Amino acid sequence: MRVRRFALVALFLGLAGCGAAAPGDPSAFPGKAAATKGRADVDYLAIGSRVLLEGIEPLLVHRESRGLRVARVAIEDLAPAGGKPLSPEQIAGVIRETASRAGKRLRFVLLVGDAPGYGESLVGGTFVPTFYRPKLGYENHDHEEHAFLVSHLSDEDRGLYHYMEEIYATDFPYALAHVDAPGQPDFAADRSPTPLAVGRVPARTLSDAIGFAKKVIDYETARPEGTWRRSITLFSGPANFGMVADFMIERTMTRLLDDDVPYDWDVDLVVPQAGSPYAYPFPLLRDRLVERLDAGALIAGYVGHGAPMFLDDARFNGRRYDIGNMADFKRLRIGEGKPFFVSITCNTGFFDLRNGHRSVAEALVMNPEGAIAALASSRESHPYPNALYGQAIVQTFVEERAPTIGEGVVTVKRRMREGEVPLAPLLFQSDPEELAEEHLGLYNLLGDPATVLQYPASAKVLLEGGPGPRAPSADVVVSVDTPSIPMGKALFTLETKRSVVRTKVPGEAELQSMPEAEAWEVLRKTYAAASDKVITRKEKDVSGGRAEFSVRLPLDPGDYVIKVFVAGSGQAAAGHARVKVAKP
Repeated sequence: MRVRRFALVALFLGLAGCGAAAPGDPSAFPGKAAATKGRADVDYLAIGSRVLLEGIEPLLVHRESRGLRVARVAIEDLAPAGGKPLSPEQIAGVIRETASRAGKRLRFVLLVGDAPGYGESLVGGTFVPTFYRPKLGYENHDHEEHAFLVSHLSDEDRGLYHYMEEIYATDFPYALAHVDAPGQPDFAADRSPTPLAVGRVPARTLSDAIGFAKKVIDYETARPEGTWRRSITLFSGPANFGMVADFMIERTMTRLLDDDVPYDWDVDLVVPQAGSPYAYPFPLLRDRLVERLDAGALIAGYVGHGAPMFLDDARFNGRRYDIGNMADFKRLRIGEGKPFFVSITCNTGFFDLRNGHRSVAEALVMNPEGAIAALASSRESHPYPNALYGQAIVQTFVEERAPTIGEGVVTVKRRMREGEVPLAPLLFQSDPEELAEEHLGLYNLLGDPATVLQYPASAKVLLEGGPGPRAPSADVVVSVDTPSIPMGKALFTLETKRSVVRTKVPGEAELQSMPEAEAWEVLRKTYAAASDKVITRKEKDVSGGRAEFSVRLPLDPGDYVIKVFVAGSGQAAAGHARVKVAKP
C-alpha cells in the first residue's frame, strides 16, 4: 500500500486477556536442582519441550552466570490428559503462577519452540502455541499489491490468505499473564503493571536450539572492537508517491536524521528509488543487503512493503528487482556484529507459517550467522502505528540504550501506545486507538528478551576554546577522554551533516534515458559519493585514556561534526562534538 510509505518518514522521525487455566504440575528441567514449583526468586522463565530446553540449556546457564535466577518448565508436564492439544492459556497459567510467587522479580519469559502452522498438531511435537486475535481491516488495503504478494505463494498456501487476513498470531498475552496474579497487589489490573519481556525462539529441532544458544552466548561474551558497534543500517522499499512527494520524503528523512539520531552513531541508508542519492544499482540490491548485514551493525532495519518470505521490490523501466528474499537471509554469514533487526512492515514476522516454512524474521534469527534478534509484525500492519514504532525504537534503543532487547521492546510498545503524530490521523479512516491496541500484539520479539546489545561506551570529545563558531580553514585542537580504554587507537573524522549530499544526483527521467549498464554505474557512483560524509580522517594512539589531534576546518561555512571512535583491550567507545564554521 502506498499510504504505508508514511512509515518510511516516521521511522526517521525518531529514526507499526489471558486465562488462568490450571497449569498442571510443572517441574524443573531434568538435571537441574531448582524447580518452578514453590520458588519465589525467579527472574527468568523458560518454557519449551524437553528436547529444546536441553538444546538451549547453555544459554540458561549463561543467564544464571549473569545473575538471573532461571526456572525451566517442560511443556510435556503441562499437557492435559486424553491427548488434547496444549493451550496457550495453560502456558499463561504457568507464567501467572510463577508471578504470584516471584512478584516483581519476574521480568523475562522465553518461549522455546516454534508456533504450529495452520493445520499442524500440537500433540507430540516441540511447538509452543501462540494466541490468536481478530484482525482489523484497513482503509488503505491495496488489492493490486495484495494480488502481487499472493502470486509469490505456492498453490498450497494461497488458500491460507483468508486465514492471514482474519486473525493474527500474537505472544503479547503472555506478557500480560501476571496481571491480577494472586497475592501481588502491584500486579492489579487497575495499577497497569509493566508487561513482562517475552521473546520466542522459533526452533523446531535440537540443532536449532543449540545453534541459537551458541550465537547469543558468543555475542554477549565476545569483546569486539569493531566500528559496527556504533553502526545503524537502514533499508527501505521505494516510496512511489511521485517525483515531488518522494523528494520531500527524502529531504524530511535526512533532516530528521540530522536532528534526532545522535552523531555518536554511523547511519547508512539504501533507498531503491530512482532519483534518490541513496539508490543502489537495482540488479545488485539483494547482494548489497547481504554484504551490508555481513559487515555487522548494532541495529539494522527495514521499512516498506513486506510479505512473509520476502521484502518489496524496486521497479525501473518496467522491470522488478528484488530487495531481499529467503535465499538471501539464509546465506547471511555475519561474524561480529549480528544486529538487532527491526522490520517496520507487514507479515515479515509471520511465525506461524505451515509445514515448517520460516518467515523473514525467523530466518534471520534461526540462521546461526544471522541476526541476534528481530522485531516484526505477524500480519498486515498500518502506517500510523508503524510511524509511532519508528519514533519509539530510536528513542529507546538509540538515544537511551535499553538495558536488554526485551525490556526495550516493552518500552517501545508503551510509547507506541501512548504516542501520536499530530494531524496524521486525518490521513486515514481507521480508529487510532483500535490500531494501537492491535499493534501491541502484531509486533512480536523473536529472540531472547534478556539479550544485552553491544553498545559502545561514551567517549568525551572536547574542542579547545569551547563550542563556539570557528572561522573558515581555522585549526582546532580536539581531545577525547576514555577512562575505560587506557590504551588503544582513536579514529577521528570530520564529517558533514547527514543531510548534506556532495554530488550531483541524477533524476529518474535522466537515468531512464541512459543505456541500462550506464544507469547502474551512475547509480553506483552517486550512492558511494552521497554516502561518504567524511572530509578528514585521522588516527591516533590512546595513552592514559586520552588522545588529541589537530584538524583544519573546511573553507565552506556550515555545520560539521567531529566524530571519535576509540577501541582497545576488548572495549569500544564513541563520541562526537558539533562545530560551526562561520565567516567573522
